[in-house]
Amino acid sequence: MKSEAEQVLRVGDYEFPLDRYYCSYRNSHLWLRMLDDTTAEIGVDAFLSETAGRFSYLSVGSERLERGRNFATIESAKFVSRLPAPVSGEVVELNAEVVSNPSRINEAPYHSWIVRVRLSSPEELEGEHMLRDAERLRAWIEREIERLEEE
Repeated sequence: MKSEAEQVLRVGDYEFPLDRYYCSYRNSHLWLRMLDDTTAEIGVDAFLSETAGRFSYLSVGSERLERGRNFATIESAKFVSRLPAPVSGEVVELNAEVVSNPSRINEAPYHSWIVRVRLSSPEELEGEHMLRDAERLRAWIEREIERLEEE
């Protein structure tokens, strides 16, 4: 049996490693991977990375995240979005390499974290918008694919 770090959910053309949480809040398409009990990396999932086009701009505007409040802006030629924080906490590290070259997210979305955060309220991981269960994640991504096809 594969370890959690090796398990990947495939939905259509998209892959989602199951060693992390996915934030469905406002269709943000962010992932959050716990590094230890209180520290996590936050990045953009494969769905957003592939559907938005090649990212050309990324700005992180806060050293303190508040769940649901915008903490970053990301842009491509056809897309601009403010990213809402999936959790509250203090930014302990900014991935300067990804901020200066956001197209790295398109190349490897699950290795191109944006920020590392020390969570102030780990219980936020249990919120309804934080998906970790494969079936709930699959259902959400299938709805997102449908929504994209209708546009």
